Amino acid sequence: MLRGDRATAVIAGAAAVILVAAAAWFGVGVSSANPKLADVGAWLWTAARGRIVHVNGLSGEVDGYLDDKAGRRLRVVQDGGNVLLVDDRTGYVSRVEPSQLTVTETRDLGAAGTQLAMSGSTAYAVDPAAGKVQQIDPVTLGTVGAALTLPGPLGAARVDGGGRLWVPVTARGQVVPVSNGTAASPIKVGEPGEELSVTIAGGLPVVVNTRAATATIIGSDGGVGEITLPKGVAQAARGGALTPAATEGALVPILAPGGSGLLVVIDTGSNSVLSTKLATRDPAGLGVPQVLGSKVYVPDQGSGALIVWDSAAGGRPTTLQVAQEPGPVDVFVKDGLLWANDENGDKAVVIDPEGRKHDVDKGDSDVPGPSSTPKPRPTPSTEPTRPDSPPEQEPEQQPDPDPVRTTDRPGPTSTRTRETPSRSPSATPSASAPSAPGAVTARSGPGKVTVTFSASTGGEVERYTLRTSGGGRSTPQSVDADGPFQFEFTGGDCANEYTFTVVAHWPGGEVESEPSAGVRPCVAPGSPTAFAAKAKNRGAELTWTVPEGADDATTYELTGAATGSGIKGTSFTATGLANNQKHTFKLKARNAAGESPDVATAEVDLAYPRQQYKNASNDDTNTLIRPGPSTGGTAAGTIPKGQYITLTVICQVKGASYTDSSTGRTSDVWNRIESQYGNGYLNDTLVATPDGGFPEGPLFECTD
Repeated sequence: MLRGDRATAVIAGAAAVILVAAAAWFGVGVSSANPKLADVGAWLWTAARGRIVHVNGLSGEVDGYLDDKAGRRLRVVQDGGNVLLVDDRTGYVSRVEPSQLTVTETRDLGAAGTQLAMSGSTAYAVDPAAGKVQQIDPVTLGTVGAALTLPGPLGAARVDGGGRLWVPVTARGQVVPVSNGTAASPIKVGEPGEELSVTIAGGLPVVVNTRAATATIIGSDGGVGEITLPKGVAQAARGGALTPAATEGALVPILAPGGSGLLVVIDTGSNSVLSTKLATRDPAGLGVPQVLGSKVYVPDQGSGALIVWDSAAGGRPTTLQVAQEPGPVDVFVKDGLLWANDENGDKAVVIDPEGRKHDVDKGDSDVPGPSSTPKPRPTPSTEPTRPDSPPEQEPEQQPDPDPVRTTDRPGPTSTRTRETPSRSPSATPSASAPSAPGAVTARSGPGKVTVTFSASTGGEVERYTLRTSGGGRSTPQSVDADGPFQFEFTGGDCANEYTFTVVAHWPGGEVESEPSAGVRPCVAPGSPTAFAAKAKNRGAELTWTVPEGADDATTYELTGAATGSGIKGTSFTATGLANNQKHTFKLKARNAAGESPDVATAEVDLAYPRQQYKNASNDDTNTLIRPGPSTGGTAAGTIPKGQYITLTVICQVKGASYTDSSTGRTSDVWNRIESQYGNGYLNDTLVATPDGGFPEGPLFECTD
């Protein structure tokens, strides 16, 4: 490998690109030149064996592998048929040819810690420290065009569904789109130095700003919207909130590591925000969350397992053991399947959208040869994934000695009794206190918050009630012991966050849950509907319909031919526009919960509304058609005395004052006209237009 100073040749350049013999690095685990691997599958790294294995996603079986003879730890970057291996220590990248189970290319991309962002035929190598962005060919690994230089350090870059690279530039609080190697105008998503992460959700970028607790959604038309996240996101540990590189749908999971283990899920389709807290001994050991269907999977390094939470059903999270001992678990979604890989050991798990799983033995030495490699088989009928155990819970405290009410969690074997004079000394002691209600989840909605929770265990629960941190009301007032375990909170202020505590009432008192994360009783509004523009002189009357998700505090921002912010209601009058032109308006709605990236668009055509009128006061002398709005200049035409003809009046303009000697009328309004005797201007005293105002409706003012 090359060593030495690379200051002048960072990511790309022919002098810095070295093709290394693939056979010197790797041995082939399947001997044939044409092995057949499952189309639905993934490559998984095993550090203990120094190999990557290919696993059939439908069966969970290994059907091929490659050995790394150098014993180095490699990172697998895979998308479709492109499989790249990255040595993070050196910046060397190799390409695997799946059809031959060989490494066909190995190149030095010039820097340790090089990022690879890839989607389809588009790939980029990013040196985050130096701020270098270089497009590459994912097949040959050769450079494409010149490298870009952006202010470093850069965040993790992602490629969207249209082949654009989105690069977080934290030094400027911006994200920069790059198309075909060329940077476009940056988009402001925060202040300089704030931690940014990009997720491609359903093909579109979502930028999470941890310190500002916002998610910026960039629409397909380039429109920028924002969703306000719970304030707890800003309390994430150094490095910021964790988000996946991509999700296949509209859901984006956001984990604030450290602190309370806050998990937030935003729905970019409805703009709703869902949050819960993951009870674990070491929130800092939680990894990047992934979502498949409605379930969120969070790797837990402290246990080598996955915490699994169904965002649709709510309730208590469960755990799914992956590794045999604590350690990192690499989790990603590919081909509609979720993969969880114990990189240090031989275990892995593949899960389908229904929750069915296959355990993977990466150490299987009886790997079929290419001639007998099994083809993808139908998914066998298996039971849905069942948790091995609930996630680790925080140590529970003994109950408060107050016999009427306790706000601390009771211990698992604690009991509560109280003296009851009517009972005989031989009466049976009161039942044990139940555990605190758990997994309190708050989901924002238009004008409401839906709160779900998991029931207490042990003891005798009579009912559950909901306590909020502010005003408003909850429905129902209480929930029976057997559920359904849900409340709906309404009447709150969209500008405020509310936390929710579920209280279990039992014969010995009360037991409270941990408070939920803060949630607003509203969602960011969608795009206004029925947006229309009606022409008027030098302006337009704009009207629209209240968008989905709007509340009483929703305001509107107008851009385009006219601008305005903080607009209330559903109408606006645009003024000061040039006539005889077309004008476009864009409108978006916003409230305290954010705004939609989609904008409503309306267009108005201020073409002159030509009108037909006759000339006037032509009995005493010929009427001269002037070249401009004054009596000066050579006449552009003459209407003979005594003739009254139909004129086409195009528009009106202010000019020199003129007094008609026949009638004594005076006016400084001139009509631009077309006639059989010529085209030009006639003073308003010489045309039978409607009297009053300027311009005289329905005429427009001449602005050209």
